Amino acid sequence: MPFIQAPAKVLLTGANGYFAVYAIKDLLHRGYTVVGTVRSESKGEELVKLFPSHTGKITYAVVPDIVKKGAFDQVIAEGNFDAVAHAASPVVVPNGTVEDYAKPAIEGTVGILDSIKSHGQTVKRVVITSSIAAISTFQKGIKHNEAILYLQFCTLHADISLSQTHWSEFMINLVEQQGVDTLLTRYSYSKVVAEKAVWKWWSENEKSVSWDLAAINPCFLLGEPIHAVASRDQLSSTNGVLSFILEPHEDLTERPWSIVHVRDAAAIHSAIFERKEDVSKRRVITVGREPSWQDMYDALSDFSGIPKGNPGVGTTSDTSTPSWDNSFARELLGRDFAGTKEMLVETEAYYRKKGWSFFV
Repeated sequence: MPFIQAPAKVLLTGANGYFAVYAIKDLLHRGYTVVGTVRSESKGEELVKLFPSHTGKITYAVVPDIVKKGAFDQVIAEGNFDAVAHAASPVVVPNGTVEDYAKPAIEGTVGILDSIKSHGQTVKRVVITSSIAAISTFQKGIKHNEAILYLQFCTLHADISLSQTHWSEFMINLVEQQGVDTLLTRYSYSKVVAEKAVWKWWSENEKSVSWDLAAINPCFLLGEPIHAVASRDQLSSTNGVLSFILEPHEDLTERPWSIVHVRDAAAIHSAIFERKEDVSKRRVITVGREPSWQDMYDALSDFSGIPKGNPGVGTTSDTSTPSWDNSFARELLGRDFAGTKEMLVETEAYYRKKGWSFFV
């Protein structure tokens, strides 16, 4: 099977993002050589400086516009890469429409697959970063208020166990049939249709390439960023979790979403490349914990300004992930996932250090 091992050479797109920097750190720790794509020279220099002990093992290539046809042709043709990790997201128009989000996401992802097919003769494995937003399902009673829609989208139910076979068809219906256009639907719809485009491409091209293809589908990522962050607005994943903890919640035992430490997601990402078995068509559900509101209150209780709720209620929800089949991710990680308290305390401590806390 076309797996890789260190000191193989990996191309990682969107290399200066929150998840991508952790993914690079993990790959370097395992002994890989990494070339990260960035949109400018300055971003590339910032990236290299993050890893002073890995001089020569981390370099960068400038790809200004990942949506442009053939954007990755040159870097792939000249790179002699053993593997490609596509973590880049296209620049979107502020307050743009659903189409403004979806079209670039599809074109950027399919574009790099075309480039690998045409120029990546040495490539053995490709991993696409998707999201559980492409998998999540909804329950009845959805309201089109942004906050309510957001929470009901994230809310998980113990009688449902989502696997790699599930798709967020409701989101497609919400956008294409009902015309709902919010920040949540733009993001989530783009994730669904982009990943669907990946597997459509694969079904049409699988027999004509010598590499295999997998997707990693992480949930909300938590953990202190290891790259430079200029403002809180750049941290959409961690913002989404912390800001909603402040909202009033009737059922404190409800598990509103799933979370995973970005470090664990990065380790799983690397392990996909090293998996000796064929990983083609794998969608790796990367979910670590499903805390209740009260679990999150309790985890953050040493900080000021945190809602108290009813301490101790719903604590068992931090010990399992009944809404998701994350068995393959657990196998790849080879250790226990970081707990809710560890993730939230580390993240909130970082926010307070930066003066960005939602609670003070």
